[in-house]
Amino acid sequence: MESQVVIKKILIPLDFSETSMLALEHATNLAKIEDSKVILIHVLKSGSYSNILPSITGEGVGVVLRDEISSKMNEIGNKFKAETGVDYEIVLAEGNVASQVVDTAHELEVDLIMMGTHGVSGFQEFFMGSNAYRVFTAAMCPVLTVQSHAKSLGAKKIMLPLDSSPHTRDKVRYAVAMAKAFDSEILIRALITPNHEEEKNIFNLKVQQTEEHLANHGVKYSSDFIYGDDIAEMTLEEAKKEKADLIIIMTEQEASTGLFIGQYAQRIVNHSRIPVLGITPLGIVQSFSQRNLGGDYRPFGL
Repeated sequence: MESQVVIKKILIPLDFSETSMLALEHATNLAKIEDSKVILIHVLKSGSYSNILPSITGEGVGVVLRDEISSKMNEIGNKFKAETGVDYEIVLAEGNVASQVVDTAHELEVDLIMMGTHGVSGFQEFFMGSNAYRVFTAAMCPVLTVQSHAKSLGAKKIMLPLDSSPHTRDKVRYAVAMAKAFDSEILIRALITPNHEEEKNIFNLKVQQTEEHLANHGVKYSSDFIYGDDIAEMTLEEAKKEKADLIIIMTEQEASTGLFIGQYAQRIVNHSRIPVLGITPLGIVQSFSQRNLGGDYRPFGL
């Protein structure tokens, strides 16, 4: 929890859908605060763009289409730069969407990926379902997902769920960074399931250490213990009750529940009406090849 989080490069996958454009708004808002650079990436796919971009007439993945898409991307980038002063860069790629996003983030040393979770193009689902989840679980940097409901920019309340897994506190330094950026209150919530009630002392220690860390950084917080059978449901219900604006979770397995990532993190991402920031422990990320994101790829063995 000692190293400082710096967000100087934010990567936004754009498919020109409502949610991807909303993700750009959220990213631009954060970029203004953090003095970050915004990188816009679009992964070219074969087919017609007429349903989502009527002005673009090209089909396939040819030179003309690349030029038209590049022009549209620069038009969007210039608009946001004129309105916000945020600098931007354009990246056009071809191939598997998730793989290209993850590889670009790694190659450009991106600090954060921010993307819409339900973007749909006229001929291909770019970021729904498996593609969004592959990026969420395979990227080495944090990934912040935004759904169409998340109209309000910033985050006044940040939900920080803690369980008994060894990596659960890895989220704290990112929570501090976001809280400082948005002047947020962090809601520390220890999630305790029936099988782990005997670990109350461990939870108490983790909560206490987290409180001390936040206090040392001048971050507002509140703490509570939540009991239930399903930590995904517990997290979502508590976030709704407290009117939180952001949830920060680990993308790895939460060991205390015995649930795998697909049963916890994926449900949070799919069902949350507010943005979700996913953090993957570096040791876990390094044990998986970032080049194996083909059609049959299942992150972390799923």
